[in-house]
Amino acid sequence: MSTVFSGGTIRTMDPARPIVEAVAIDGGTITAAGDTTAVHAAAGPGAVQHDLAGHTLLPGFVDPHHHLYLVASDRHTRAFDQHPATLRALLDRIAAIARDDDGSGWLRLHGVRPLQLAEGRLPTAAELDAACPDRPLHLLSVSYHESTVNSAGLALLGYGTATPDPAGGHLERDRRGRPTGVLIEQASFVAESLTRRASADDAGWVARATAHSRLLARHGITRIGDLAVPPEGVARYAAAAADLAVTVHRWHVGPAEIGDPTVPDLDPDQDPGHPRIPLGGFKLLVDGGERCDLCLTGGQVLRSAAGLPRAVLRHGRRALALSRRGGTPTRRPDGRWHNGLRVLERDRLAGAVRAAATRGLTPALHAVGNGAVTDALAAVDGLGRPARIEHAMVCDPATARRLADAGVQVVAQPSFLYDLGAELTMLPLPAPLTLIPLRTLLDAGTSVAASSDYPAGTLSPLVGIQAAVTRRVADGTVVHHEEGLAVEEALAAYTSAAAAALGMAGQAGVLRPGAAADLVELDRDPVRTDPEQITAIRVTGTWRTGHRTA
Repeated sequence: MSTVFSGGTIRTMDPARPIVEAVAIDGGTITAAGDTTAVHAAAGPGAVQHDLAGHTLLPGFVDPHHHLYLVASDRHTRAFDQHPATLRALLDRIAAIARDDDGSGWLRLHGVRPLQLAEGRLPTAAELDAACPDRPLHLLSVSYHESTVNSAGLALLGYGTATPDPAGGHLERDRRGRPTGVLIEQASFVAESLTRRASADDAGWVARATAHSRLLARHGITRIGDLAVPPEGVARYAAAAADLAVTVHRWHVGPAEIGDPTVPDLDPDQDPGHPRIPLGGFKLLVDGGERCDLCLTGGQVLRSAAGLPRAVLRHGRRALALSRRGGTPTRRPDGRWHNGLRVLERDRLAGAVRAAATRGLTPALHAVGNGAVTDALAAVDGLGRPARIEHAMVCDPATARRLADAGVQVVAQPSFLYDLGAELTMLPLPAPLTLIPLRTLLDAGTSVAASSDYPAGTLSPLVGIQAAVTRRVADGTVVHHEEGLAVEEALAAYTSAAAAALGMAGQAGVLRPGAAADLVELDRDPVRTDPEQITAIRVTGTWRTGHRTA
């Protein structure tokens, strides 16, 4: 049965025909888009009429970098959205959750933001023991790039003085070399994988995945890329597929942990998954998250150091904690100064990228700092197939032009401006580097998609769209206002460009005949709304492949 949508503003995100009067869908596909008379004629006399009543219809939002698998793996994801201000308050909250949790084995709590604590750090094992003495506890930061375990957790993981640091990460230690419980970057990911698998609950995972997919639909999201699916995720997703309210494109990670560069034995042409959960590609980590690979000239290092006293006066110990995260800059063979952590150096990175491409998998390279972005570009040079760079949060105009010339698609997170802008701007970047350089990338000709990276960032696309346009962070500060986008550009980043990042260019993220009938209805037109009020827009309907999901 055909359905015709008309009676409001319809933005197709198709440059050839950006606005139409009506759209018809049938059997999960858009069958017509154009003037009302022609669309009604194409739909036939029995078509159902959906009156938009002055609302706005867009392609369904696409979130090409999401973490549904991780969200569904825990009963306590984003447990600290009302974030404690001090370690003492955090430990009290942990103790309350531990008392109320009736499970056994590992207690995993996600969502702490160390730099929002007055102390600017995660609690140690000894401090966690007072809050949760009776079972192993794994406390994960909101980004997963750092975490901490209590003494029972250290014992169960077998971590002690003789435990070596993994490549691209480390265990923080006391003066006698004993682990304090705090795990950084790859050390955190190794522990995350071990504690997740030790807490496996297939039925609970399916229920939580289904519930989260419905939350996505309520935010107008119809399609996501899940960027951290382990090998066992194929079967879990197949079990959940019929009940999910979104289409999920799987990007796999190695069998050991998120940073494992071992490409799984997956064949896109013989994928054992479900048609609603198509195989997308393979994800690799080039650098850390908060400890990203920044590449600076000597002059930039000096300017950064000169600004530190002012930052400490303004932000106190949190600025000091932030400055210490990247470590002391070291000079590398390229003649520049680097700090932060590298997960994969050039040779291993290039080998893993080519192994993924040989299996027909689109590589998605996590590269936050400009040093990592440069090496990611080298790894995909001459690859001969699409490649994505995730984040590219620190960039300059020259690197943006190289990204455009290479045909690499950047998947950025505008909502990080809102979520993390106050933290990210404590230590200003030395020019010409800018933070989340959306305008620089687009002006260079780079294809830019937008995503949430949830649960690390805010889920709502409307929050990201407003942040991309206004560049305003939660405390009201505007960051690099010159990097702001027009509303139409931000909408494209969350629809047509985001679909392209999933390998669905022209097949989703647009309202044109033959594309998937993924739609979102809003109570007002974002283009005609005050940019500072975009987050007040309400989602009034969501359709995934023609089926109403919200």
